[in-house]
Amino acid sequence: MPMVAINPKTGPANVHYTISTPTCTSADKIDPQVPTVIFIHPVYIGQHLFQPQFSDPQLRRFNLIAVDTRLHGGTEGRVSSDWRREDAADDLAALMARMSMGACITLQTAVSYPEKVLSLFLISPLPLQEPTEVKEGRQEIYDYWVQGWQNDPHLDETALLDAVIGGLQLGFNNTNTTIGKALNALYIPRAMVNFSPERFEEFHTATVKFFTERTAHTSATLRRLQCPVKLIQCGGDIAYPLRYAQELLGRLVDAGVDAELETVEDAPHFGSVTHPNVFNPLIHDFIMSHTTAPVPPPPEIVTSPFEADLVATGWSPRDGAEDVSSEEDDIRLNFRVTPRDRKASM
Repeated sequence: MPMVAINPKTGPANVHYTISTPTCTSADKIDPQVPTVIFIHPVYIGQHLFQPQFSDPQLRRFNLIAVDTRLHGGTEGRVSSDWRREDAADDLAALMARMSMGACITLQTAVSYPEKVLSLFLISPLPLQEPTEVKEGRQEIYDYWVQGWQNDPHLDETALLDAVIGGLQLGFNNTNTTIGKALNALYIPRAMVNFSPERFEEFHTATVKFFTERTAHTSATLRRLQCPVKLIQCGGDIAYPLRYAQELLGRLVDAGVDAELETVEDAPHFGSVTHPNVFNPLIHDFIMSHTTAPVPPPPEIVTSPFEADLVATGWSPRDGAEDVSSEEDDIRLNFRVTPRDRKASM
């Protein structure tokens, strides 16, 4: 897998990334003649989440880059107990510098490094402060996961499954889609390594404290933004109703930021996965409206760099993003992890 070494102030890391260009499915570098879009995944999962975007010919008119953040997917690097959005933004800026080229992290990057960001498209943006009930939900997911390892190596798969179901409820409203099933099959084995007992403190920092211990950006901070911002509120998001996105929009506008808000009806928190037919044109049109460079026409045929991994789990590219699995007992997960895997993660 492609990796790039970074060494920001929060500590060294080897970041797993993927680049697709208009002419190459898995490229070593971007095409400097066309716009570049960086995709930051949400919590618990990794860059394969963007399969529907990397397989879209209209979006493949641009350079598309997806990265795994610390403690997620294939990225290697420790998470300190005080790692927060500013540190995640430093990671992303360091990656951009090395390559010469998530919504909370993306916004923070534009605030911390306004000269590096030309526009922001934020899907399911986090509210100014985390609601109490969502804080409790994130902590509950962590607690169930830890409970599942209490008699390691004899795992309590019921507790682990409860943690997974909690994550599914946050991301997909617990809807049983075929691509969601494939992502589970792909990322649960990685979670067994990344979120193993040796890394529980890091796991808590990256999935709980990262969200619950943040404070709202001040107006002075938001005034540093130099780019247009589009907020997309997912109408079916059970964690963050519309009022939170409206509050963030108001704060941005009051700070003089060129910002707008649009709602995608019925989409869950991870709406770009389940509703790509709505999201992809929004992404494409937003980029095109803020670029002056000539952009090539859509390639006739494109293949996502994530397709082979997802197909290996039993998923088919012919499945639509909203297709519901026909299996009654859909959540059959592999909670096995070898000692060698755990040693490699340390």
